[in-house]
Parts: sequence; structure tokens; C-alpha cells
Amino acid sequence: MPRKRSRQSIARTVALCYVRQSQTRDDTDMNSPDRQRENIRLVCEQHGWKPEWYEDVDGHKSGTKVKNRPGWLALKARMSDPDVAAIVANDLSRLHRKGWRIGDLLDFVDQFDVNLVLAAPGKQMDFATPQGRIIAQLSAIFDEWYAVDIAQRARDSIKHRKRKGITVGLPPFGTVRGDDGFLTPSSEGAWLMPDGKFQSGDKDNPPDENALWRGYYEAAERILQLYAENKHGVNGVAYQMQEEGWAFRGRYADPTPVEGDDVRRVVANWPEYGGFIAEARAKDRHPLDYPVEDIKLNPERAVFPTDLLVEVGTVRLSRTVKFSPGDRSNRGTYPYPLAGLIYCYHCEQMAAEHDNPKFRTRLGGKSGKTRRYRHRHGLKCGCTNRSVACDIVHEDFSRLLGLLTVEAQQVDLMAQLGVEAAKNQLTGAGTIDLEKEKKVAVAKCQRKIEAARHLYLEGDLSREDYEHRKEKSEREIAHWESRTAETEMIALELTLCLEAIDRIHQLWDIGDDEDRQGMARNLFSYVVYNLDTQRIVDFRLKPWADRFVSLRVSLYGDDEGKENSPRNHMFLGEGTHMPPTGFEPVFSP
Repeated sequence: MPRKRSRQSIARTVALCYVRQSQTRDDTDMNSPDRQRENIRLVCEQHGWKPEWYEDVDGHKSGTKVKNRPGWLALKARMSDPDVAAIVANDLSRLHRKGWRIGDLLDFVDQFDVNLVLAAPGKQMDFATPQGRIIAQLSAIFDEWYAVDIAQRARDSIKHRKRKGITVGLPPFGTVRGDDGFLTPSSEGAWLMPDGKFQSGDKDNPPDENALWRGYYEAAERILQLYAENKHGVNGVAYQMQEEGWAFRGRYADPTPVEGDDVRRVVANWPEYGGFIAEARAKDRHPLDYPVEDIKLNPERAVFPTDLLVEVGTVRLSRTVKFSPGDRSNRGTYPYPLAGLIYCYHCEQMAAEHDNPKFRTRLGGKSGKTRRYRHRHGLKCGCTNRSVACDIVHEDFSRLLGLLTVEAQQVDLMAQLGVEAAKNQLTGAGTIDLEKEKKVAVAKCQRKIEAARHLYLEGDLSREDYEHRKEKSEREIAHWESRTAETEMIALELTLCLEAIDRIHQLWDIGDDEDRQGMARNLFSYVVYNLDTQRIVDFRLKPWADRFVSLRVSLYGDDEGKENSPRNHMFLGEGTHMPPTGFEPVFSP
């Protein structure tokens, strides 16, 4: 049916512009998004709309789904706003490749009186007419069939390539695909610089005369050789590779130090290195399901000696744990209070040095006779100790909570400091007069309600739009009327924060581990721990406690220099960092 054309008096000038590409492999695949943007831009100029861009052009963004399209979900949440005039896409298939989703979209734009415009030449449709809506539904059906057909063709192509002995997907580390589709040794690699960092480059053009070339193919061969010796597990091999200065190629061609997971990937692909084609991917294959004697390697297609690969497969199978139903323990898991919050200090430094957050490492837990927080295996960051007893960490954390607490009578002074800090941020803008601001805002909302009522009585505004505007203004009035003075508001926030910290401090030593975990996660974003010195060296509180920590330090500014001053037990760094006594400042991610 035709769309209703009741227009609001609010100026609608924004066009929600959507760009999608099904598969983006690298920067060379950006021709389609560029073309879509240009077509959409021309349409917006013709109608005088202000474009607001939403894009899904990274990786695989299928039009048959919406969960993997954050750009579309953000646009959909914006559709109902009163300033939106239109939704613009290059063609209908960019929006969806499902017939029922297109039908829902047409109903949605009808409900909010928003234009749906296609920008590609020859693709324009009038969705306000029954004929246009029928054509849109038919086009959506064909788009859906096209997506299904392409998927079937892709699966058939994969099966055909595997029958010919050609692998699919990302080539295993150290290899590339030749023109015939088979694996060949890679010529890529990285330079090991004198300072210990890796740098991408060409083998024939060293960036430094003392730089050492580390090829990825040679690195993969070295991993296989070390593993075949059966002296080390995957983590031991990773440590050895790190000491020898080998690099691993990241998914986006960036060189990084070899980790345990990287070794595991190389070892799991030993059949592919020998020319074997399996139905399942390497990460989905269990060694017990693929006995070494059943895997037939192809010496003509192998990129490494088959004898070495068979030896790797044999060692891997021997290292695979074989469980029977009676072997598994039924012991309950221990709820580590700081699980997911505590990070290694040395890894934080390495992450800052390499500008790579991937190196940040949480300390995990492992139950045993003595419960301990343990460092992640397969990565050397410079720390000597690899674990610490839970009791030591929890005692240090309790001391940190004690340093965060303040006496109740100091809250008023902290509130006063907060007001002064807020006024200082408004340099040149004058002081804050909340009562005057409140009166002006309430009067403005009341005028909005009266204006909407007048438009409704004159017939220029529908009843639904009038009620929507009235409700919105009334909510804003209620907000202003319930707003307290700034000093009271700051004092209330500080009191709540103070009570939370004091309660955690009191309950930390007497509460059970599960309660400890919940309390710590409610207050802290992360804690950085030095395994060698066995001390907390850095932390960050939740955003709602930012004001408290800043004022907590300012409160004791006049006491600096005194032996027992809390100012001497902490420092205020970026954000909400405040290490306890004797703690040195560290990298803040």
C-alpha cells in the first residue's frame, strides 16, 4: 500500500548512507566501496541531504545476515530519529539479500516516514507505489537466490580443488600458493634489528648493516625440527625460537615473536606441508582421529622433507593426552578472585615497546596443592618467576584496598575540591549556575510542548507525533527538576564510591573467593602485577570511580613530605593509576 506522507515540521536533512562489500581481502578490494560512496554522494547533493555514513567493508560481511554487520545495526538504531530524511544505498542487495528482511525494511520506513533511495544508475525504484514495492520484493527474492547459488558454487569449487590436491584458505606459515595453486616456500620474512625488534622488508635491502634476516619458510622448518627432536613441547619450542630471534608472520603480514600458539599452528599443519589434503581444517582435526599411518603424503607436493613431517606427526600423536571416562577428575573449579583482571607487568612493558596490545597477558589460575596465579606459557617477557601463590597476591590486593579508603569526615572536603576542579575546567566560560540553567531549560521545554500542541490543533502535526514530542519534553523537565546542586551531586557520588571501597575492604578478608571475585570486578578494570618483586605496580578503577581517585590524591596534597602521608604511598598518573607504597610507575595501556 502507498506510504503515509504526514510530515513533521522538524527539518529533516540527514541521509543515512550505507556501504557494504561482501568480502574485503586487502586494500586492493576497495573499488566497489569507493564507487558506492560516489553514487550515494551525488544523490545526497541532488536532494540537499547531509550524508551520515555507515559502512561494513572489512572482512566478510554477508548480506544474508545482520549480526556480523555493525554498521548496519548502528544505522538501524538511528532510523527512527526525527532528523532522518532518507536511507540511501547503492542498490537493494547492499542492504539485504533476504526477501523477508527487505519487507521488514519497507514497513519500517513507512512507519517513520523515511525515504528509501537507491543510488546506482538504473536501480532507482519508487517504494511509495504498489508496483515499486512488488518489484522490490521480487528483486530481493532474486538477490537471496543469488547468494544461495554463489555459496553452492563456492563449496563445489572447494571440493574440486581438494580433489586435485590443492588446499584452500590461508596458506600455512612459511608457504604461499604458486600459480598452479599448490604450496611453495615463501620468500617473505622479517629483519631482526640490533635492538631486538622485528621490521618487515626485502631480503636484499637490509634496513641496518647489523640487521639479521629471518625468513618465514626457514622459521617454519626450524619449528618442525625442534618439535621433532621431542625435547620440547610447543611452549618449549616457542621459547627456543624467541631466544634464536625468529619471527612469525601475523595474519596481516606483521612480524611478531613466536608464541606457543604459533608453534601449535605450524605443527598442526604438518600434513598440509607434505601435500596431504584433509576434509577438516587443521585446527579442527584431533590427532587421534588422523593416525600418522593413514595420512599419505605426496613427496612431489611437499615443501619440507616427508621424513621430517612424519616424525613431527608421530611426536605430536605421542604427546596427545588420551583420556578414558574414569581418568577425568570431578574436582570443582576454583574461582580465582582476580581472574581476568590481573596482568603481567613485564608483558605490559613489552606491549608498549612493540606498540602491540597482543602482548598483554593475563595471569591465569591453576588448581593444585598450592593455588597460584600463573603466567601464560609460550611467551618470554623478561620475568624470572612464572607464577605466584594466590595468598601473596590477595594480601597485597587487600593492602591496596586499605590505601584507597578514606575517613568519612573527609568526604565534604573532597566534594569541595571536586567543585573547584569543575570550575577550573570552565576557564573563560564563567562559573556554574545550575539553578539558572535549570530554569532556562524547563521554560524551553514548556514552550516546546505549547508549540507542538498548537501545530496539532492546526492539523500540521499528527497525534502520534504530538504525543511523542510532549513525552520527550516532559522527561527532560523531570530530569531538570530532579537534579540536585552540584556540590550535593558530587558528595553523593563520592559517598557511594567511598561506601563501595570501604565495604570491599572490610569483606575482602572474610568473604569467600566467589564473593571476592564479584567485588573486585565491580571496582577494578585491571591490576598489573610484577611476578619478580611480587607486588602490584599499577591498576585502573572503573570509570565511575575516576572522580574519587583524583580527589583522593588531591585531598592529601598538603601532607606531602610527611613520613606516613598517604601522598607518599601513591601517585596520580594518567587516568586512575595510583600504586601503593614502594610501587614504581609503569606503562599505562
